[in-house]
Amino acid sequence: MIVQTFYRNLGQLTGDGYLGGDPPTGDDDGRAKIVNVPSRIRVSVFVMHDAVNVIYVGSVLSGHDGVWRMAGIDRALRYRVIGTDLNAGVNSAIQDWVTPAKMVS
Repeated sequence: MIVQTFYRNLGQLTGDGYLGGDPPTGDDDGRAKIVNVPSRIRVSVFVMHDAVNVIYVGSVLSGHDGVWRMAGIDRALRYRVIGTDLNAGVNSAIQDWVTPAKMVS
């Protein structure tokens, strides 16, 4: 369950891609986890122009099951995704150069 989404005011997101952690279909499902246990995480997404120049797109608060989604983003761009533990028990997890999946209607 996705609890809340915070988007920067960039206008409506009209891309056909999404980033997210889906309900389990295998070990590599993209859900937010702490020490391999699905958890409630703040996920922040940035467009990467290169390794240093990034633009904040928005943040999502995952459900307790680790499921999260940011939809409507441009699949032609690459993203930095940062997962932050709300309890500050572990360091943030960072993935660079992430490619969005195509949304299925």
